[in-house]
Amino acid sequence: MSLTAAATREIVFDVEGYATTKRMAAGGRRYFQSDKFAVGGYEWAIRYCPDRGGVYVSVTLVLLSELIKDGDDAGQEVGVRFACALQDRHGELSSESWRSESYVFSVCGQERGFWKYATLDVLEDPDFIVGDCFTLACTVSVLRKPILRACTTKKTQAKNSDQKYQLFFQPMLM
Repeated sequence: MSLTAAATREIVFDVEGYATTKRMAAGGRRYFQSDKFAVGGYEWAIRYCPDRGGVYVSVTLVLLSELIKDGDDAGQEVGVRFACALQDRHGELSSESWRSESYVFSVCGQERGFWKYATLDVLEDPDFIVGDCFTLACTVSVLRKPILRACTTKKTQAKNSDQKYQLFFQPMLM
């Protein structure tokens, strides 16, 4: 029996013009964002930052919508599993670049992910950069709250049985 359920979506993020994105982001923390997508009742986007300290590429997930409030629940949070891998020139996912982590998001605009996803030399391998483009295959699973239902029991005792118990407990109540 599962107490929770997750909504899952796979996203293919094609980064075109890699050399240009790298030059534009040099020395800064500029990022390039995927189209927004919905999963688990929320809008999300994936961000790619080509220059993380001149050594790393970062890949992050950002929450683009407000959290759904349940009544007076002011401390709303949503649990997410974010996984990502580079796709090689043959369309296969690279096991060496596979990253997966769980996060908790609590506000719109919050960003979580892999700040040191891959070094530039790994990304720039000819197996990943094809025609100045590369592809990230990502999976986002949003944990939904469990649905709580009140227990309902059927009265299975016979009327005679109820009378026996009443006779047993009645002297104690006097």
